[in-house]
Amino acid sequence: MKTEGIIKLGTTLGIPFVKESNYEYMLKEDIVVFSGINCQRFLIEGRKMSDDEILEAMGDALKHIGRRQLKLELNTLLNITSDN
Repeated sequence: MKTEGIIKLGTTLGIPFVKESNYEYMLKEDIVVFSGINCQRFLIEGRKMSDDEILEAMGDALKHIGRRQLKLELNTLLNITSDN
């Protein structure tokens, strides 16, 4: 899968993509890094991965983002000294 397709698929699924956090030479090689929550990063290598592997990696990324978000929310809820 090419860079444009990977970015379109990932952003459609809701995985954040920040072009400035990717190296131009990597994007030319169909390597895309998506940003998660709280400094998570997810790398997709379009040339080395089949479409099924890319979909699986994006599904895993979504699960990790969801788990991290839940843990952050629970931490805020349980932290009695928090101002949030």
